Formats: sequence, C-alpha cells, structure tokens
Amino acid sequence: MMIDVNVCFGHWPFQKFPYSTLRALDEGLKKEGISQSLVSSLDAVLYPDPDWGNESLLPGLSFYPNLMPVGVVNPLLSNWRETLERCIGWEAKAIKIFPNYHSYPLSSSVVTALINELARRKMPLLVQMRLEDERNQYPLLKVSGVEVEEVIKLANHFPEVPVFALCPYFKEAIDLVKNSTNIYVDISFVETLNTVSALLKEIPATRVLFGSHTPFLYTRSAIMKIKATEIHRKDLEAITHRNIRRLMKLEGEKP
Repeated sequence: MMIDVNVCFGHWPFQKFPYSTLRALDEGLKKEGISQSLVSSLDAVLYPDPDWGNESLLPGLSFYPNLMPVGVVNPLLSNWRETLERCIGWEAKAIKIFPNYHSYPLSSSVVTALINELARRKMPLLVQMRLEDERNQYPLLKVSGVEVEEVIKLANHFPEVPVFALCPYFKEAIDLVKNSTNIYVDISFVETLNTVSALLKEIPATRVLFGSHTPFLYTRSAIMKIKATEIHRKDLEAITHRNIRRLMKLEGEKP
C-alpha cells in the first residue's frame, strides 16, 4: 500500500501535464500502485483568491474516494476563515499553504491565527516548500523555496500540529526533522545515491512520508526511490502508509 501526500491537480502556465481530468489522474495513480492521495488545487496557487481553485476541484473529488481533498488557504486574505470553513465542508483532510507564492513570512500573525485554527480542529498543515526546482523555473517567474528556518520556528511554536514539509531538498529534509519534533518530510525532491537508505541514516523513518509531487514529477520516480532501496520492512511500511495513517487518523491503522 502507498499513500501519496503530495499531488496537485489543475493548470500551470509553464508546463503541460498528462492529466486533464480527475478520472485520468485517478486512473494514472492507481496504475502506478498508489492507493490514496492527498490532492490540492494547483489553480489555487495563482488565482487571486485560492477559494476559486478549491471550489473548482474539491467538490469533484467526492466522486473519487482514493483522491482525498486538501484545501489551499491564503491567510493574507481577509476571507481566509470562510475559505477554511468551505474546505472543511468539502471534507478537506488537511490545509496547504504556499507562503513563497503568496508572499508572507511564516512568522506573520495571520499564519499564527490559521495554525491556531488547525490546532483546534486537529488538522495537519502542509507547507509547500517549492513547486519547481529553482533552476528550471520560467525566467520571469523566479520563486525561491520557503526558508527552512521559518518552517522550523513555526513548527516549534505549535508542537501539537503535524507539519508536512513538501518538496524539500535532501539537506533541507534532514535539517527540518533534526530541529523539530513535529515536521514530516516527503521524498519527492530528496535526491542522492540510494536516496531513501541515505536519508534514513540521518533521520528516522517515522518522520518520512511518501510523496510523488505528481504531476510536476513522474509518479514512478518516487516509487522507484522506494523500490530501489534496501531498508527494513517496518521502515518501508512507515514511509509508504503507516505514518500518514497515524497522523491523519485514517481508517485501518492500528494503534
């Protein structure tokens, strides 16, 4: 079983993606052996109000039980609380933020207000560290990754809230985990020789999540990182599904 914590759906002006419908995305992930996925709206990143992107995606996910909705919130906007409520109404399993694209520091009071709400509702926060490798970005839209130190400070202020750092580089992933108790990192942008084995020499498997960053990256590339590694079965199961089931209290996970 594999649960993917890092999937987007929508349009991106600088890439052509293979999935133009939710059915195609659902079938493509199933074909690769992905059992369930956390899916957020890509349109919500560049729309003036991410609620427009949420509205065009999240209700439709109800027809695809394997695609679990994740709401996108921009806490700078005055209507972010209404956006959060609407996402919850669409059964969002978590909330994702894009501080680098929406231009606010994680130390901002609006982020504090948002994460207080998530703590009250016992919902994880997903921080998208980057969408694209900075070296491959469109020349007129260069967006730096989220600062590791900011994520660490935020997580340490709210140790009761699971923070999923999506798309960190190898060294960033290590720093994030070693300097916090509640940050979990996905493997989509973690690259080195024998990637997963090398990562687990630095941080415990209980803090690592399977994420493919579909459709920006090929789903199979993340799967091959798992299949090509030689680690204990217990660690493999933790990364591919047990960690996320425990953190999000999904059905079927044993205490």
